Amino acid sequence: MNSDTDHSNWNIIYPSYLDKDSTTSQGRKVSLSIAVSKPTLDEIKSVLEHLNVPHIVEPRKRYPRNWLVPGRVRVYLGDSSDANGANASTNKGSTSTTAPDSTNGTNNVSKKRTKKQLLNEIATLISQLKTRQTSISSTKSSTDKGSGTSTSSKKKPGKKKR
Repeated sequence: MNSDTDHSNWNIIYPSYLDKDSTTSQGRKVSLSIAVSKPTLDEIKSVLEHLNVPHIVEPRKRYPRNWLVPGRVRVYLGDSSDANGANASTNKGSTSTTAPDSTNGTNNVSKKRTKKQLLNEIATLISQLKTRQTSISSTKSSTDKGSGTSTSSKKKPGKKKR
């Protein structure tokens, strides 16, 4: 997308919004049952591309509540009250499917979603990514191996000192 368009009115998604290790006071915005552990910008970007949501990745920006995790993503949700940003991006050649149609002023209602719905979709799709599936299976196998060795290394009681 061109840098000429104004993206300041787009919604922002930080990886901490989807992080299972964060609490709600630390910034998590999805329920704990669908949250993922340590989501990355690349995972969020690939899910947004899969959903055909117009977005811009800003890797140098940081979340004020958790500034150790770099990056954020600006997302256009297609609000009708936000027609200036949508028309500017569609006039510049964007492939936005959820933006309002500038010819008749109607919105594509079937694709319109709220920020909360989008966050829930992103979290569920990140957990289904192939990279997540392989890392989950490798951690399960390593924990199974570790549980067998812990029983053999128990200390036996010795003589008590007087």
